[in-house]
Amino acid sequence: MTSTEDELAALRAENARLRIRLAGQTADDTPVRRRGWGWAIPSAALIVVGALLAPVVVITTWAQREVTSTEAFVATFAPLARDRAVQTLVADRTVGAIEDQLDVAGLTGALFDGIRGLDLPPRAETALSALEAPATAGIQDLVSGTVDRFVASDQFADLWKQLLRTGHTQMVASLSGDRRAAVAIGADGSIGIQLGPVVAEVKERLVDRGLTFAERIPAVDRTIVIATSDAAVRAQTGYTLLQVSAVWLPWLLVACIAVGVVMARRRARALTLAAVGVALAMLATLAGIGIGRVFAVRALAPDLMPRNAARAVYDAVVAFAAHAAVAGAVLAACVALVAWFAGSSDTARRMRSLAVRGAGALRRRGDALGIGTGRVGVQLYRGRVVIRTLIALGAATVIVLGRPLEPALVVWTLVGALVLVAVLEVLQRPDGARGDAGVSPGTDDPVGSAAH
Repeated sequence: MTSTEDELAALRAENARLRIRLAGQTADDTPVRRRGWGWAIPSAALIVVGALLAPVVVITTWAQREVTSTEAFVATFAPLARDRAVQTLVADRTVGAIEDQLDVAGLTGALFDGIRGLDLPPRAETALSALEAPATAGIQDLVSGTVDRFVASDQFADLWKQLLRTGHTQMVASLSGDRRAAVAIGADGSIGIQLGPVVAEVKERLVDRGLTFAERIPAVDRTIVIATSDAAVRAQTGYTLLQVSAVWLPWLLVACIAVGVVMARRRARALTLAAVGVALAMLATLAGIGIGRVFAVRALAPDLMPRNAARAVYDAVVAFAAHAAVAGAVLAACVALVAWFAGSSDTARRMRSLAVRGAGALRRRGDALGIGTGRVGVQLYRGRVVIRTLIALGAATVIVLGRPLEPALVVWTLVGALVLVAVLEVLQRPDGARGDAGVSPGTDDPVGSAAH
């Protein structure tokens, strides 16, 4: 290359730098038009309403899921069959139901009275009388042992799951108070498991072991109450309302926050505060679930079941709501972090400037090694806004469609999106000398944001 060509190249580069500097000065001189304070009050009100709706959305979604999804309902209650406290509760109630219907002591006494009628010698009759009580206790232990082994078996877990599945397919009947459903909802809001199928299975096992008198055990119509809640009664009268609310409340929450942010004078700051508000609401929901555990255990124990069984039942019932609250808090925290990073605070600007300079250094290092992106990088730079938008939409789609929403899914989706944005920042090649010309002042500045 001749010296003249070198001079021309230097002049072109200098002209490009002057254009960028002039454009930056023009942008800085342009007055930033912000919305008046009259928009601040409705904006704040909408954001507050959206944050307050977050716990309502979690609870409504949880209730709708349990009522309408058979798989979700079974997944909630099926693990209780493996819980030792619940197994003990079911075994005790089953033995009690059998003993109420089958007088073991009376049957044993009648048997021994018949033997005494055979004119036995006095010593034999005395020995027979001494055996009557142990025989009665032995039969009772045999019944109790059979029940305990069955309740701890895989067959009981399968039967429990089958009862749950059958009961949920009859949910309409359950909501109307039909006692034939495996899961029954009483008029007082009590939710219970029917003991009839369990007693029938134990009866069959006793007969198979030679205790033919077990055939006298009649069909049992008894329920183990596993929860009490006024919400169950309200669900009987508000089933349709529940379905509608679960569909529309999440969208109402998003709409309130979105409109509130759009109306705000500083949108990035408004989005940050909205996300923080939702995160705090989710933490309050978790605290409410923890407090509710104390009151629920007091309501169930000891009248309906032992405390350890009551705790197991409550934890199983609210597991989805608690998990959703944790995921919601993590998602809100991630949104707050991203919104803050895109804002106009001095710290956020310095962080973005550091990221841009780091990407520029990597890009120059690649050029020195002969692995620059060339014209492809220029095209990436020109389409960077579209690409970033697509990355954001893709991340949002993953989170919206991810069911159940897991905290790990939220975090790794955010990490993946940030990695893609970082890769784009390194691969893109700004036109001329614009590669490291400056950093956007943040999304709170509409002019700077548009330029970036």
